Amino acid sequence: MGSLPNLHALSAADRPPISRLFEAPRPVVRHHLVTTGGERASHHHHGHHQHRVVHKTRSGGACWDDFVLEMASYSPISTRSTARRRDSLSSSGGASSVRRLIAVVRSTPSRLGPVYSRRVLLRNFAALCLGHATVTAALMPLLALQAAVSANMGGLLLSALHALASFSSLVAPTLVQRVGCKWTLILGYGHACLFFGLHLYPTPYTLVPAYLALGVWLGPLVSGRVTFLMTLASKLSYVVTEDEEAEDVEESSSRRQTIVRRLARGLQTAQDFGLVLGNGVTAFLLWYTQPDDTESPQRLDALFLTDDSQERVCGSEACPITSVTQGPNSTADDGQLVFMLPCKTSAMLASVFLGCSVMGVAVTAAFLDRIRMFMYQDPLERPTGVAALRAVFNAFRDPCLQLTAPLAVFIGLEQGFMLADFSKSYVVCALGLPNVNLVFLSLGALQSLAAFTLSMMLRHIHRCVVIAVGFAFHNCLLLVLLLWKPSGDDPALFYVISAAWGVCNAIWETLNFTLLVTVYPDSWQAPLAHCYFFRFLGLSLAFGLHGDVCNWLKLYALAATLVLAVAPYAWLEMRLESRRKLKTNLTNL
Repeated sequence: MGSLPNLHALSAADRPPISRLFEAPRPVVRHHLVTTGGERASHHHHGHHQHRVVHKTRSGGACWDDFVLEMASYSPISTRSTARRRDSLSSSGGASSVRRLIAVVRSTPSRLGPVYSRRVLLRNFAALCLGHATVTAALMPLLALQAAVSANMGGLLLSALHALASFSSLVAPTLVQRVGCKWTLILGYGHACLFFGLHLYPTPYTLVPAYLALGVWLGPLVSGRVTFLMTLASKLSYVVTEDEEAEDVEESSSRRQTIVRRLARGLQTAQDFGLVLGNGVTAFLLWYTQPDDTESPQRLDALFLTDDSQERVCGSEACPITSVTQGPNSTADDGQLVFMLPCKTSAMLASVFLGCSVMGVAVTAAFLDRIRMFMYQDPLERPTGVAALRAVFNAFRDPCLQLTAPLAVFIGLEQGFMLADFSKSYVVCALGLPNVNLVFLSLGALQSLAAFTLSMMLRHIHRCVVIAVGFAFHNCLLLVLLLWKPSGDDPALFYVISAAWGVCNAIWETLNFTLLVTVYPDSWQAPLAHCYFFRFLGLSLAFGLHGDVCNWLKLYALAATLVLAVAPYAWLEMRLESRRKLKTNLTNL
C-alpha cells in the first residue's frame, strides 16, 4: 500500500504558533462559526464531502490496478509503473487525511468557545446597545414619574420591585447559564412589555403583580446584559491581527481590559442616550397634554402644605404629610395625598413606553446571536447551575468584595434619592410636574459625557485622585441640597444640580465596574451579582423611606453613608495600587 507520509513534516508546514493553537484560522472559520450548531453542521458536511471524494479516487485506482495487472506479464516496466502509481495514490490519500486532521485540530474550539469574526461580534454589540437603550427610554422616566406623583403607594411599589431584584440578582448567574444570554434578555424585555401594557388600564389588582414580576426578572435582565457584554469582550480579545499575534500574555490581558472598557463605555452611552431620549419625549407629552385649568396647581398646593402654613414646603424642609387641613381643592385619603396624572396623559405615556419595550424585544430576538459563553468549572463536576450559585454565595466571604459593598449601597441610595425625593420635593414642588423629565434629561446628558471621558482618563490618572474629587464634589452637592430653598424664580439651578449629580454618579459607577472586572478578569459573574445585590438593596431602601422620613434626615444619612462607603473603597484601591507597583518592580528586576 505504500509508505505513510511524515506526520511531523506535514504538521510543521502548517502548524500555527502555540498562542493560536486553540483558535480557528481567521479566513477559513469565521464565515461559518456564527453559532455552535452551525459550526458542527459545517464541519460534518465538509468532512463527509472529502470522504466521498477520497473514496471515489480509491475506487478508480482499484479499477486501474486490475487492468494493469492483466498486462503485467507482457511488460516489466508496466509492473514498476503500477507499483509507483499505488504508492502515489496511497501517499496522496494519506496526505489528505493528515491535512484534514490538522484542519480539525486548528478549528477545535477553545475553552472560550468558537472563534467569531469581528463583524459578527460588533453586530451583536450594536443590537445589545439598541435593545438596552429602548428599554431604558421607557423604564427610567416611569420610575421618576411614579415616585414624583404619589405620596406613598408608588414608593412602596418601587421598593418592593427593587427588593425582589436584589434577591433575584443572586440566582441570576445560574439562570443565565441555564437559559442563555439571548433568551434571558428576551424574557426580561417581554416582562417589561407586560409591565407597561398593564399601565394602560391601571388597577391595584394588575399593577401590584406587574411590579413584582418585573422585580423578579430585573436581576436576571441586568446579569444577562453584563454577561453578554463580557462574553463579547472575551471573543473580541482573541480576534487579533497578524501584527498582534507575537504579543505576550501580559499584553494580551491588557488588550482584553481595554476592550472591556470600550464596550462598557459604549453600553453606558447607549443607556444614557435612552435616558435622554425617554425623558425628552416624556417631557414633551406632559407639556402637550397639560390641562389649562387651575386644578393642578391647587392639587400641588394641597400636596405640599403643612398644618400651620399656607405656603409650599419644598427642599430639605419637606416632610411626609401626616395631617392636612381639608379644603375644597385638597385630596386626601387617610392623611395621604396622591397627585394623579390625567387619564389621557397616562394612556399616551404607557403606549409610548410599551412601544419602546416591544422594539427592544424585536431587536434582541432578530439581531442577537446565541454566542457561547464562559462556563463555570467545578472540580467536583457538579451541574453548572450549582457551581454558579456556589460562586455567588462564596463572594460574600471575599474581603475585597466586602470593602466594595458599602459603595454599591450608596450608589443605590443616591440614585433612589434623585428619582424619588429630588424629583418630588424639589422639582415638582417648585417648578411643576412637566419639568421633572427635563431635569433628568440634563442629568443623563452630563452623566454620559462624564462616564465617557472618565473611562478614557483612568489609564492616565490615579484612581485615588478620582475618588477624592468625587468625594469632595458629592459632599458639596449634599450641602447645597441641605441649605438651598428651591424656588421657581431660578429654574436653571435645578438643571445644574442634576447635571452635577449625574457626573458624581458616573464617577462611582465607572470606578466600581472597572475595579471588579480588573480584579476578577475570569470570574466576574459572582462579583457583579454581589454588586447589584447591594445596589438594588440601596434603591429599595431609598424608595421605601420616601414617604416616611424627612428630607434633611435623608441628606444627613447620605453624607454619612458616603463617608462609610468611600473610606474602605479608597483603602482597597491604595492596596491594589501598591500591589501593582510591587509586581511591576519585581518584573523589571
